[in-house]
Order: sequence, then structure tokens, then C-alpha cells
Amino acid sequence: MKMPKQLNSTLGYVLLGVALAFIINQGMAFALSTDMPIVAVESNSMIPTFYKGDILVLQGTPPQELNIGDIIVFSPRVTQSGSAASSPIVHRITKKNPDGTFQTQGDANPGQLYFEKHIEPSQIHGKSVLIVPYLGWVKIGITEYVLPNILWIAIAAAAAYVVAIKLPKNIKTKGLTFMRIKF
Repeated sequence: MKMPKQLNSTLGYVLLGVALAFIINQGMAFALSTDMPIVAVESNSMIPTFYKGDILVLQGTPPQELNIGDIIVFSPRVTQSGSAASSPIVHRITKKNPDGTFQTQGDANPGQLYFEKHIEPSQIHGKSVLIVPYLGWVKIGITEYVLPNILWIAIAAAAAYVVAIKLPKNIKTKGLTFMRIKF
């Protein structure tokens, strides 16, 4: 079965977009010396510094150059339930421990979380160097709304395709007259 030209073209643009996004991300990772150059803020724990939906650009920074007050992104080792954390955490350094580890806290949090008292340098992805407001809502929208409902979206898209494309071709209008009202 031959793919329609328009669908083939659209698929090509989607694949090109994905490839460009990957190349840009890897280029930024190399240039900024971090494995995670861009992150979307997924909570409001750092209000008023930034908000859920903002994008942060990170710079890889050696541990000895990190200071109290710097905003870092790190991956906690385990969650309170004992499983691995799903998303990196963005919080401010509040203390350097004598053993070379760090303590952090969210600006809007009343206290430290259990995993913020002993952050090793290997857990840190980088220090925030730029905040881009609102752009992270694209990622949050996809991960929180689209992906969990992908089955329903696919069903709705298939139904819309049938109604908009296939159904009109099957309706025979021979012998019918439609009235047009002009205003």
C-alpha cells in the first residue's frame, strides 16, 4: 500500500524535527558540560525564583565551584518508598557538608526533604544559568496530559479521520439538491 504524499511529507517533517531536537540537545550537553542541559520545572517548590512550567538551562559545574545559594538540578538516589526517583529535583544549595556533599531546599518548602541532606557531587547534573518562563508547559502537557491519555487520543483521531475523510467519500449525493442561503 502506497502512503499518501501529504502523510509521507508530514512524517518526514516530524522525523526531521525529532532528529534536530536530539542533535541540539546533544550539542548543548557537550557545550555546557552536562548530561542534562535543559530541564522543565515540574513543581512550584522554588516560587518566587521560578514557577512550574519554566525551562532551566544548566551548566555543568565542578563541585568545588558550587556555592551556598546556587540553584542545582540533581537526581535523588531513592524516594521515601525506596524506589528510584522519576524526575530530577531543582533546589537551592543551603549548606556544604564537611564530607563534600551538599544540602538543598526548595525556596517555597517549609523544610528540607529527606533526600536533600546528603547530595553527592555525582548526583548533580548542573547549576541553573538561565530561566525561560512558560516554555516547559509543552513538556509538562505531553507527559501529564497526552501520554497518559494516548489510547483515547488515538481513538478520537481515528474517529475524526473516518468522519472527515472516509465518510464523505462514501455518501452518494446523486439526485439530491442542496439549498444555499445567501445573506
